Amino acid sequence: MKQFFTTAILILTSSIVFSQSETDFRKVNWGMSNSEVKQIETSELVKEETNSLAYRTDLAGFNALVGYIFAGDKLTRGKYVLLEDHSNRNDFISDFKKLKELLTKKYGNPGKDETIWKNNLYKDDYEDWGTAISIGHLIYYSTWKTDRTEVTLYLSGENYSISTVIEYQSKELGNIEKELREKEQLSELTDSTFRKTVWGASKTQVKNDEKLELLHEDGNILAYQSTVLGFDALIGYIFTGDKLTRGKYIFQEEHSNKSDFISDYESLKKILTKKYGGPKKDQTIWKNDLYKDDYEDWGTAISIGHLLYYSTWETEQSEITLMLSGENYKIDLLIEFMSVELKDYEEKTKEKEVLNDF
Repeated sequence: MKQFFTTAILILTSSIVFSQSETDFRKVNWGMSNSEVKQIETSELVKEETNSLAYRTDLAGFNALVGYIFAGDKLTRGKYVLLEDHSNRNDFISDFKKLKELLTKKYGNPGKDETIWKNNLYKDDYEDWGTAISIGHLIYYSTWKTDRTEVTLYLSGENYSISTVIEYQSKELGNIEKELREKEQLSELTDSTFRKTVWGASKTQVKNDEKLELLHEDGNILAYQSTVLGFDALIGYIFTGDKLTRGKYIFQEEHSNKSDFISDYESLKKILTKKYGGPKKDQTIWKNDLYKDDYEDWGTAISIGHLLYYSTWETEQSEITLMLSGENYKIDLLIEFMSVELKDYEEKTKEKEVLNDF
């Protein structure tokens, strides 16, 4: 249950008493500040971060978390995340249908009402639909609109955990959050080197520049861990002769539906393209065509080395590569930054090291 609660908190901060007619979400209105919402909300506060608040509440007979999400200290979204747990995963579908019925009574028929199969493995056996949801094969969602608000109910899963969420988003302020998030992501990418360092910096200099807690130090590598471009990632600094020559982001996201790694890749490519322009190279390479004709199996194809994605960019000081690859049913997604000026130095130093072995 503790793990489930933690997952629910993450859903609230990522990305009823149903809303009263005179307010936008619960007892508050879009655009309110963090402090204003805290004065109005009377439920138990369980987590507070810079841009979000999370409370425990009851929702139409369900235990739930309620989250308030802010952009520039303006309330732009609200979420309910059910905390219900079921040994029979199909019961989550029943919860979804009950909430959809209540929302339909409140807002009328949904504008969209979708049941999406991303993988048809369990489609022919309804008893396994709950399992299909839990591993990302099946998604339910429905949407409604009012004059000021977009409402989305969705049922989805990942790694055998299922989430039932109702999200309210301001029509007027929704773009503000998107623009601020995009601005923050782009600010994580430098126009010249890697993070806040310069190419050629020593390990000591990098350790002074990097404000994160050092996770690992080994020979020519310094490793840290943080959130990068919206994803959990390892951050690696690679040195040659005590000069920084490369930097890497190795993303740590896990997906039971392996094709979701392709979506992650495309999201990162979009961010890099906004920062650096169109990629110099943009390749989808099939080393083996066994799964080429069925997109549902492309994630599997990546995991066994049949399929490779990569894109590259260049600036005056850096070569940047985004790569999605796999081997032995494990998938790797990474971004590598390499010094243009020190490229020859790195190659010659490595060649010298190899020759010294003889």
